[in-house]
Amino acid sequence: MPAKVTEGQIVLRRWSRTSGLTEKPRTFATLEELYEYCLSVADPDLVDRVVIHGQDESGQPRVLTFVFQSITVSSKKKDV
Repeated sequence: MPAKVTEGQIVLRRWSRTSGLTEKPRTFATLEELYEYCLSVADPDLVDRVVIHGQDESGQPRVLTFVFQSITVSSKKKDV
C-alpha cells in the first residue's frame, strides 16, 4: 500500500494587545487549497504551521508538521 495523505490543516496565528495570541485552523484537502490559503493570508494573520495527516506504507498513521517563525521588522529607530 503506498503512503497517502488523509487531511491537512494550516494554522494561522494572530497577536493582539487586547486578546493576546489566537490561532485559527483551516482544513485543506489538496495542495491547491493549501496554496490558495497561503496566498490569501493577510496582515495581521501569519502562517504558524502546516500539519499533514496521513498513513505510511504499512497503514500506520503519520503526522508531518511544518512550523514557521515570523518577526516584525520596524523601520522606526529606537534610542539606545
